[in-house]
Amino acid sequence: MSLILISAVVLLSTVHAGVITINDENREIVLQGEWFIKAYAPWCGACKSIAKSWVDLGKWSEGRDYNIGEIDITEGHSLSNELLVSRIPTLYHVKNGEFRVYRAGSRDVESWKRFLENSEWEKIEPLSWYRKPGSLPMTLFGMLTKCALWATGYHGYMTKELGMNATVAGALLFFLPMIFLIFFFIVGVCSVHYFLGKQKPANLVGMQRAKPRTTSQSRSDNQEESKGDETKKDQ
Repeated sequence: MSLILISAVVLLSTVHAGVITINDENREIVLQGEWFIKAYAPWCGACKSIAKSWVDLGKWSEGRDYNIGEIDITEGHSLSNELLVSRIPTLYHVKNGEFRVYRAGSRDVESWKRFLENSEWEKIEPLSWYRKPGSLPMTLFGMLTKCALWATGYHGYMTKELGMNATVAGALLFFLPMIFLIFFFIVGVCSVHYFLGKQKPANLVGMQRAKPRTTSQSRSDNQEESKGDETKKDQ
């Protein structure tokens, strides 16, 4: 079933010489089957140096149980954001949702073939649960990164296309979301308090709590009561 799903999604994806382009629309396919993925950037010299070898690996994988993919980190795709790519190119082995970083020194087709055929990836510790794409921490980080990229792009549009001052544009992008967040927070708190807050009984509404009596007041009251008792006895 998973093989049929992968095949169907691959048909709808961009495939070049056996290399599948991973993006936000098809990122779920890497959680099924076995994958070898390259994270790269078009301007990266080291990425360009292994580009042909990666295509050769993709051609070799056709008809086998290995899927060769690549993801452009400059496009801001959610998967690349969640992977926390710190250097490029970075190669990832993925099998049944477990991500491993390929750290072998050799970056040639024959080394990659041995890595896959001999299951050398089993010697590599998979990413921790909180580092895996799709986990709650990485999902939140990916969303924040995407928002930052959106803000950067929109800031450029406001300054270049609209001719707005850079400081004013930055202030608007910062303060407007903050104002909306504070507004919705206040509305949320008031709604929770209104619907879930404890209501006072009707007979207590408007009543004030009695002030505690001081020691001197209690003594004076006792003295008055004693005088009253003595008066009654005299009578």
